[in-house]
Amino acid sequence: MSKVCKNAGVIVFAVTCIAKCLEAAPGAIALGEKEYFEAPGFAFLVYHNAGSLTRGGLQMMQNGEWLLASDDLQVTGRDSSTRLSARIVRRVVDRERKTATIIGEVSGLGLGYQLICRTDGDRMFVTVKFDRPLDASKIRQASFRMSLYPPAYFMKSFQGDSMTGMFPRQYSGRRTLLKSTRVLRLAQEDPSHTLMFERRDGVLELGDERGNHPTGWFSVTAAIEPGSSDTGMELEIRPSIDPQWRRPPVIGISQVGYHPKQPKRAVLELDPRDAAGGSVNLFKLSLTGDRQLVKSGAAKPWGPFLNYRYAIFDFTDVLSTGAYVIEYRGQTAGPFRIDPQVYDEAWQPTLEVFLPVQMCHVAVRDRNRFWHGACHLDDALQAPAGHRHIDGYQQGERETKFADYEHIPGLSWGGWHDAGDYDLPAGSISNTTLALALAQEEFKPGIDLTTVRRATREVLLHVPDGEEDLLQQVEYGVEGLLGSFRASGHIFPGIIENSQPQYDVTGDPVNITDNHIYDSSLKPDQVSGERSGKPDDRWAFTNRNTGLEYRVAQTLAAASRVLRPKKVALADECLAAARKLWEYEQTNPPVYAPSAYVGRGGSFPGDEIAATAELWLTTDDPQYQKRLYALMPQIRSTPAEQVGRGPGWTLVRLLPKVSDPEYRNLVLEIAKKWRAAADAVEAANPYGVRFPSFVSRSDWKLDSPEQARGNSIMGFGWDLQSDAMRDYFYHKNLPEIFGADTLLNVVNFVLGCHPASNTSYVSGVGANSQLIAYGFNRDDYSYIPGGVISGASFMRPGFMDLKNFPYYFNQTEYVIHGAGSYIFDVLAAQWMLQHQPAAK
Repeated sequence: MSKVCKNAGVIVFAVTCIAKCLEAAPGAIALGEKEYFEAPGFAFLVYHNAGSLTRGGLQMMQNGEWLLASDDLQVTGRDSSTRLSARIVRRVVDRERKTATIIGEVSGLGLGYQLICRTDGDRMFVTVKFDRPLDASKIRQASFRMSLYPPAYFMKSFQGDSMTGMFPRQYSGRRTLLKSTRVLRLAQEDPSHTLMFERRDGVLELGDERGNHPTGWFSVTAAIEPGSSDTGMELEIRPSIDPQWRRPPVIGISQVGYHPKQPKRAVLELDPRDAAGGSVNLFKLSLTGDRQLVKSGAAKPWGPFLNYRYAIFDFTDVLSTGAYVIEYRGQTAGPFRIDPQVYDEAWQPTLEVFLPVQMCHVAVRDRNRFWHGACHLDDALQAPAGHRHIDGYQQGERETKFADYEHIPGLSWGGWHDAGDYDLPAGSISNTTLALALAQEEFKPGIDLTTVRRATREVLLHVPDGEEDLLQQVEYGVEGLLGSFRASGHIFPGIIENSQPQYDVTGDPVNITDNHIYDSSLKPDQVSGERSGKPDDRWAFTNRNTGLEYRVAQTLAAASRVLRPKKVALADECLAAARKLWEYEQTNPPVYAPSAYVGRGGSFPGDEIAATAELWLTTDDPQYQKRLYALMPQIRSTPAEQVGRGPGWTLVRLLPKVSDPEYRNLVLEIAKKWRAAADAVEAANPYGVRFPSFVSRSDWKLDSPEQARGNSIMGFGWDLQSDAMRDYFYHKNLPEIFGADTLLNVVNFVLGCHPASNTSYVSGVGANSQLIAYGFNRDDYSYIPGGVISGASFMRPGFMDLKNFPYYFNQTEYVIHGAGSYIFDVLAAQWMLQHQPAAK
């Protein structure tokens, strides 16, 4: 053998050894079993999630924080206004080559492409390859864009080939921060956020997408030059990976605290490479300034869940009233209380601040602060027929007597702004009002801290007026629902701004419209009395929806019971409207006109069952009993889990008044099966709550376009709260089957014992709560006391995160029905703990 051959063999052997060593390096990036790239504290997902540009596509976590996302290709047509859609077909993994490739196509052009992701252990490479050169006669520009999470980079440095700068804290008016650079280095001064991008076959551009909309992120864009014969591009990403990095433990506790009688368990969320070693220490704070160690010991390993390991520290046996903190591995949680009165005030900011602040058609003032003026007094115009609108609203053929754009009277009193925007969706208002009415009926808190003056359209916070605040909010909810019934005989799906610019307004909603009823006979700048020629009034979407009509009938029936002692006339009107809505739907074919927050139909009449049961409970009228009995075969043939999660809670509330064995046996059979199913779901996670099944059994495959169409991007808090409210009635009526733990676990969950962090989801409630949220004051990076966010959201194949960012509505938006169910749940927890024996 020649010397050259021998040397070549040595070189090949050496290269192979080096490659194997790199592959085995503890900090090296590797393609994992679930088809994403991973390293200590690092993950690079390859279209495991579909959603918005900041919640899907390529997603990158570094040192435990999600910093990058992508929304695939940006392909613009020749007229510069047409954005062609890039469609994901499947993901293909080649484990020998260590690549994960997305196969896609540009709809309408018959143009295929590949998005190839690979690693050399230190860097990620993203290559875009088109089937053929781009047709310049049809395509103006094609680019690949990645988005950078803004708070991670505010006031941190960026460096390019010939320019440096700082990421602006607020939008500066410059959409392009840096252009025409081949190398881009970010946050060199902060190793946990340092990133470097490089493109050898073209240039990169750093942008600030907040210029398009406040929800935008910073962006890194690689474009193919117009008219280029190139069929692809490659982007190199060099993350900052520390092989020794470990995620600090999260000590999941209720930030408010615990009643002495209830179970008390801190859930420790640990790095997947960590075991639950070391002692957990519980200290009681004392008046002398000392900290008394009241319990210390190892946490009990629970096992893996999501992408982490979990352990439980149980301190149920600690009963002494006082303030406490928990410490573990350098992390501290608290202070929190153990106290029989721990829940006395936990719900009050939601009732006394958040819900009044969300009230439409009134001015809301808290001492020297005006939250907002009396807004939308010009509500509302009939939405035009055959119109698809923003936020899911749709108007089909008109079913009212009002012409397109004609003013519908009687809609300018009642209802709450649904969320961080200002629409009045009947479905959400109905859910909220029902929760509040049942809370009043069950617990009667009797608190009075708010003044509501209808004559002057004023709401004064922290000023009593002699009226129960919870009842006042129930009244305001039903007024918002009855307005459309008075005008047309059915419930409108909702009222919303008539244009996107109006919808996007933040701050005081009194500035959105001129509060004068639109009159087409007047000129745009003309005002005559209460009318003007400015067409800025909100639109009412008016199509009947059978599911919504039944839901509102249930709400009005329940509300009539609690209003009757003090508001007899309004109670009578509520019950009469509920009866008429139910009777109409019984005698007419069901209609499920699509719109926001309305029923979708289906073979199981859950909304009808709930409304019928509520009316029977309210009136004792045999016609409702007769109809409910007629529905029993459908109830019996439906899976118990569907009934249990649906209208089953209304059926159990009838048990005290129904002696018929057939009915009772059916409800008991359903309840037992539902309890068994719910137990299995709760046992599958360390928090003891009912996460959706895809959380525990997450699939990471992407074998077809259908699998790329969607994913849950909202937090789970609101759904769990609604579950807990229903579970209270199961527990109340069937205590031998349903315990109190489900509701108590959910209250703990919302108040801080949940994945990703231990932040209370209720702003201003608890030692550590969400103080930057997606309310109407989000531009101030502020919060509304008592607002309830949906919380940490799930990402396939097993991650959760919670961002402290006001524009991330997927996690930090407030909604009114989340407020209603939260008030109910906390009052229910308080009542149960006061009336039950201590936990064991």
